[in-house]
Amino acid sequence: MLKDKWIITSALAISLVLTGCSTSDAANTQSSEGTETSSTNTAAEQVITITNTGELASLDNAISADNSSLVVLENANEGLYRVGDDGAFELGIAAEEPVVSEDGLEYTFKIREDANWSNGDPVTAQDFVYTYQKIVDPATASPNINKLYPLKNAEAINNGELDKAELGVEAVDKKTVKFTLGNPTAYFKDLLGTSSYLPQNHQVASELGSAYGTNSENTVYNGPFVVEGWEGTDLNWSMVPNEAYWDAENVKLDQINWEVSKEIATNINLFESGEVQLTQISNPYIEQYAGSDALVTEPKALSGYVWFNQGRTSTANVHLRKALSTSFDKEAYVDTVLNDGSVPSNGFVPSNYAYNPETDEDFREESGDLAVYDLETAQAEWETAKEELGIETLSIELLTSDTETSKTTAEFLQSQWQQNLPGLTITIRNVPLKSRMESTTNGDYDIAYGTYTPSYADPIAFLEMYESTSGLNSSRFADEGYDALLDDTRSTYANDAEQRWETLLAAEETLIAENAVNAPIYQGANANLVDPSLKDVQIQPVGAAMYFRTAYVEE
Repeated sequence: MLKDKWIITSALAISLVLTGCSTSDAANTQSSEGTETSSTNTAAEQVITITNTGELASLDNAISADNSSLVVLENANEGLYRVGDDGAFELGIAAEEPVVSEDGLEYTFKIREDANWSNGDPVTAQDFVYTYQKIVDPATASPNINKLYPLKNAEAINNGELDKAELGVEAVDKKTVKFTLGNPTAYFKDLLGTSSYLPQNHQVASELGSAYGTNSENTVYNGPFVVEGWEGTDLNWSMVPNEAYWDAENVKLDQINWEVSKEIATNINLFESGEVQLTQISNPYIEQYAGSDALVTEPKALSGYVWFNQGRTSTANVHLRKALSTSFDKEAYVDTVLNDGSVPSNGFVPSNYAYNPETDEDFREESGDLAVYDLETAQAEWETAKEELGIETLSIELLTSDTETSKTTAEFLQSQWQQNLPGLTITIRNVPLKSRMESTTNGDYDIAYGTYTPSYADPIAFLEMYESTSGLNSSRFADEGYDALLDDTRSTYANDAEQRWETLLAAEETLIAENAVNAPIYQGANANLVDPSLKDVQIQPVGAAMYFRTAYVEE
């Protein structure tokens, strides 16, 4: 269901983990139905500790959008589809592939009879109805609302025009759920494997209300693991096997300890001492581990960028945004700050991610360079911006999280901008990720730096972030023409693949080249140190960074 190229890339990433960790000849024979067991020797203690670069913000998938939370959510919960061994989606708690109507608007799924929640409740169709109605309810203010727009009436409900009961999701019976779409959506099955479409136990979640997901006790789980020891602000927690999970017999790890650690040097010391079995690293340490079996690098559909608050007088000026977008050296950035396989990016949608349905051309190549480092252009835009704003000098703030990479990124941009745009002063504010997210959501920033990794392989996963109704659109960008382009891809051109593609290309040009809503910096790669005894971690180019359902420690 994902593009073949992404399946190959995912399989390659998994292969890199296995090769980098000196895999044995023992083969894992687990099937998607859980009827076979692994022939691998797993007599070793099945306990690992890994680092996480950010705090866990929430266990409520209706309001979580940060990568640190999503990787936990997707290891503790399961939707109708899950990530398979080859990186493609396979059946999860769905008993079988859906019955799809001839017009492509109705999908009817049977839920596995043995799909249960960690408290013993069965997973029911009503769990899906409750969760999706919760996400589209404008009172929830979900950052994931756009991902549910393919469902009939989702956008109208979120706009307050219809009651949430009108959403296109129905409990036909206890174990049968039917989805009705507003228009045919080729990637709908892929959406069903993402965190936005995970169900919640409707009885528990409705009883707890806003307290649901605020700590590990106020959450129930239907995936391979359950979360323990997180009270809402902790910097460490654990995951243990979910005994109620339908495929529990094939989950091998007994415990995963998560430690929030933002300093790479600290993480390396923990890894070298054997206290941590998996940790993310970056430059300059990557060079030190070149050739090591422990170093695993792989490409990722991650976009690193800065975005601008158009609710502020200065950054509302398109010429200032264009000046900032084109006045820093991206090659120097990836070479000196990252050096982990990341590459410069001149567009928002990454390379090797989505392909023209008629010609198979890469979206990034076809869309072209929309925001390049061009000092002459940048300084001309800066002069126009100063004239329009009536200023000679300007001081603005760059907001980032407080990870080591975020800090060095901010310092690099500060140096480049102040050197290349005379009269501009950049101050830096580094805060914990949760605080950064709160600040951007509340509009308390000028410029912010962050990254985004989509859950499925379609350009709209990136582009819909900046719809005026998107919960992720903290830039306050609102353009009727841009919204109309994305609406056309879902309605007018839903059955015209080539015209839909052309419309997506036009949308990215509107977003980046014309309006400079954000400034792309790089396309990311993952660089991790993985203990040679840790096998079969599913490291992904899209979606959550890694899955541990099939992982084990080899003796």
